[in-house]
Parts: sequence; structure tokens; C-alpha cells
Amino acid sequence: MLRRCVLVLWVAIFAPPVFAQETVSYHGCTDARGRAVLSVADPASPVVAGTHVEAGRQVIRYNPQLLPELTPAARLFFYAHECARHNLALPLDRPLTVAQAQRADCWGLESLLRAGLINGSAELAALQAALRFTPEQWARLPGPPRDFDLPACQARSAARLRLTAPPPDQHAWNACVRACGDTLFACRATDCDDHYRSCVAGCGER
Repeated sequence: MLRRCVLVLWVAIFAPPVFAQETVSYHGCTDARGRAVLSVADPASPVVAGTHVEAGRQVIRYNPQLLPELTPAARLFFYAHECARHNLALPLDRPLTVAQAQRADCWGLESLLRAGLINGSAELAALQAALRFTPEQWARLPGPPRDFDLPACQARSAARLRLTAPPPDQHAWNACVRACGDTLFACRATDCDDHYRSCVAGCGER
């Protein structure tokens, strides 16, 4: 069975229209064993998205304010990349190689396409065009400086999906998992992650 990244995205406006500022919250990442990976917005983080081990637990800290020139799709892409590190069981205790980072890029992109967060060739082309960075910007981004070839990622993903013949009820599964994510987002109890895992398990395996 193919491992997967499950991403749930909320964008909320917490200011009057004249001074509106977007606050982005990401939730729903799982590791290679299906365990929830905590995601925390951290305006003090020196990178757009990065993995930390805190009290023995893996945590993705992301900074929604860093590099304001990033497009929303590019920011989401790098969060998906970091989530893919967990989902693919890539090293978390040392920097990734270029090959490992590009593998995480492709898997992260596949998760965004599957979830409907990137739609159509125009959005894919816009994301590809946005992924060009200076050395100074790379210092704030996950993974080593590297090239991106998103159309090639998409082509490999499409070939793999044809071979694995995904079930016709994939949309229903996506909707179920997003509903679980909505519940997780609103949860304020101490066992939110356990309830989220149980909820996703109830959606059925994919």
C-alpha cells in the first residue's frame, strides 16, 4: 500500500479588510507508520518549515511570516516537502541530500495534487515558476539548494497511480480525512491526536 501525506489547510483572516493579514494553519501530517506529526506555527522559526524533536516527539515548526515574497502555493509546497520527510521515513536528524530532498518534493507535490490543493496545469506552472530562489532565500528554506521539475514529478506520479489503480471512492476518502482534520483543528483536549488517528482509520485504508 502506498504511504501518503494527508494535508489539511485553513486560511483565516483575523483583521479588518484594510489591514487584513492571512494566518495560515497546517495540520494533518502523518509519518510512515501513520502516526500524527504535530505542526506548530512559530513566528520565531528561522526557516519556512523545519522538523524538530521535542520531548521525544517529532514536530514540524513553520513560520508563516518568513519570506513574505513566497506565494501561498510555494509556502504550502515547502510544508508538504517537510511532511513528506516524515511520511517517507527520510532522515530527520541530519540534512537531506539533493536526491532525498527532490524525492520529498515530488511526494509532497503528489499529496497536494491528490488533496486538490494544486489544480490544473496553470497552477502547477505558476508554482514551478515561483520556485526560484537566491542563496539568501535558500538559507530560510527546507532542504539543500536544488532544482525543481514539477512536471516530471507529476508524470511519475501519474504513471504510478495508473499501475496501482486507485479506488473510485478516493474523493469520499479525501472528504472524510478533511472532516477529521476539521475536528483536529477545533480540538482543545489533551488526546486530540489519538482522536484524529481513530477518525482517519475510520475512513478506510488507501
